[in-house]
Amino acid sequence: MDPAWLQVLAATATAWAGAIAAVLVRQAAGRVMRPLVYLALLCFGAAAVFDILPESKAALSWPMFILAAASGYLLFWLIGKYVAPICPACALRTLEDDHYHHHARGGGLIFLAIVLGVHCFLDGVGISAASSVESSFGLRVFAAVAIHKLPEGFALCLLLMTERSVAAALMSALGIELSTVLGARVGILWSRPSEFWLAIVLANIGGTFLYLSVSGTRDALTPRRSTIASARSLI
Repeated sequence: MDPAWLQVLAATATAWAGAIAAVLVRQAAGRVMRPLVYLALLCFGAAAVFDILPESKAALSWPMFILAAASGYLLFWLIGKYVAPICPACALRTLEDDHYHHHARGGGLIFLAIVLGVHCFLDGVGISAASSVESSFGLRVFAAVAIHKLPEGFALCLLLMTERSVAAALMSALGIELSTVLGARVGILWSRPSEFWLAIVLANIGGTFLYLSVSGTRDALTPRRSTIASARSLI
């Protein structure tokens, strides 16, 4: 089997493990979640700044590189600003606000499922694209994504349980995370892109990683009620 496929399947399985963990230890959500989220934010930021963006810049002019990276960042910013947080783990405190839950009852969870599906899809594309450059580079990108997938699956399932039964929330979370496999499938079908277009894709993915790291850090530093108290109030 293609190593990229193994990595994508492992990343998806990690997200599933996070969703299952949310069902098992949801009463201790804050204690379990916080260190995982901070570790994922650190890995995403480091992967973007020191690995993905420099790799993509090698094949692009400065104007094209900035445009490609900024488009990924802007895409996630627009979705997070006007639709729903693109990453429930990175925006856990925002999602816990009563204001969000008021709107969630009007269909916000549907929008969340859609935008997180986009996020997972791009994770799969990113892993497959990085693997096509070099196996070691693909492994590093996979590691950053996989570390993030555990708290992502955890937060997604925890949030879904506020509006659905435990079984329905778990199945929904598992289904949404399968978008990662779909993204990898699309990336692998496009198995031999030109160096230019591959660099464009990687710069775009790097921009999304950078957004997740920046927005998640800002959300974590925003003073709100404690994650533990909030999570308990949702159960």
